[in-house]
Amino acid sequence: MPPFKNRVDSSGQPIESIFQLFRSNETTDLLLQDATVNFRVLKEEEQAAKHILNNKFVGGQAENAVLAIRDCPIKRATLCVTSDQEMDKCLKMRVALKAAFLSPTLVCWRGHSTRHCERAIAEGAADFALFDSADMLHAANMHRLVPFMQEIYSSGDNWYYAVAVAKEQDPDTDLTYLRGKNACHTGLGTAAGWVFPLAYLISNGWIRSYGCDGAHAAAEYFTKSCAPGALSAEYVDSGTVPHDNLCHLCHGASFRRCRRDASEDYFGHVGAVRCMVEGGGDVAFVRHSAPAEVSAGRRREWWARDLLPDDLQLLCPDGTRAKMHEYKHCNLGKVPGSVLMGRPNHTELDTYSNLMVYAQQFYGAVTTDEFSFSMFYSQPPYSDLIFSDVAVRLKPLAHNKRSAEIVAGPALIRAARIVSCDAPQASYYVASDPDFLSHAYSNGVMGHLLAISLFLVALLR
Repeated sequence: MPPFKNRVDSSGQPIESIFQLFRSNETTDLLLQDATVNFRVLKEEEQAAKHILNNKFVGGQAENAVLAIRDCPIKRATLCVTSDQEMDKCLKMRVALKAAFLSPTLVCWRGHSTRHCERAIAEGAADFALFDSADMLHAANMHRLVPFMQEIYSSGDNWYYAVAVAKEQDPDTDLTYLRGKNACHTGLGTAAGWVFPLAYLISNGWIRSYGCDGAHAAAEYFTKSCAPGALSAEYVDSGTVPHDNLCHLCHGASFRRCRRDASEDYFGHVGAVRCMVEGGGDVAFVRHSAPAEVSAGRRREWWARDLLPDDLQLLCPDGTRAKMHEYKHCNLGKVPGSVLMGRPNHTELDTYSNLMVYAQQFYGAVTTDEFSFSMFYSQPPYSDLIFSDVAVRLKPLAHNKRSAEIVAGPALIRAARIVSCDAPQASYYVASDPDFLSHAYSNGVMGHLLAISLFLVALLR
């Protein structure tokens, strides 16, 4: 066979170059490394990854480097949930994250309420949980927990509007005069379903104020309500008594009735709209997207199957009404999105944050088949299990933004003080600081110590 000869053009330049296995034309390391000179055939006992990484040429350095990259200093991340339905979803998420080889290992811990989860995290039984923005203030105030991730919604914002919704066929319901009406709330103490609407009604003089006792004010103003959590001493402010009529519209069976979790049919944003549609409510206080979530065939439950967008209207502060899509001009205020909270330890929080970031890369898309897991999807008839169904991702908070005060903003803090005696009365309880001890808090403590010292000196004189 004659030797290979390059083809050349009319000027004598080669048309194509000779193929060389360990050479990359006009680039480097194409398919194989250019520095390679030969292949060595491995013996059968050498055909293992451990032998490749740990051999006489490099020792154990390569193996140790690979193991160090995969090593996680925190071995487990315990997520606190508040219902059996959330526990089922958490266990599915645990399996999904394990299948994706994500670390640390997700562990599911069942609390009996949001307040229980707050205490469990503070005491170390659990590590983190998702909290409504109003619950975030309580957790920061009572247990010094800090937010480290926040939900982002389809609009790209980390907040939504609180709105009042009524039925189109009920023209007599007016936001400026709801006395004697039946009200549906997402849950006692929640931001969009309780804090913002009650603070608005009380501050405008439409509801009589009983100090900071929002439950008493609502019980006296509305004839019947469903405010999940109203029968629990954990959510009703200390020093007050539960008001039965705040649970008269609730639908949960047996001991689950009026519980502030997924076991109550009328809990949450979708549940509050359902309470109004089928449960005798005149008005529902929810997030602005809730009417669209349940109408136009988006939910297949019988109560929502025939619900059309025009069947629901927004109640505006000026006494008028608006269509569902006009929420920007007809609302009760902007509500910060829900947050993940944990103990004040940046190393731990960064680890949990990274776990959730990678988790949503794998499982952030909404899938509705039974063979796939989706973080932001809840199997009907439930909604907002662990994460909000309307969320599209979780956004990590920078270290200097891990503050309940910063996330909440002045409007929510002011509203919480109007309707709850347990709300933080001074900003230093929830202020930010890289070391999780705010200067305002330090100054406050020093101020108290100085005052006590002066008082003792005065007594000794």
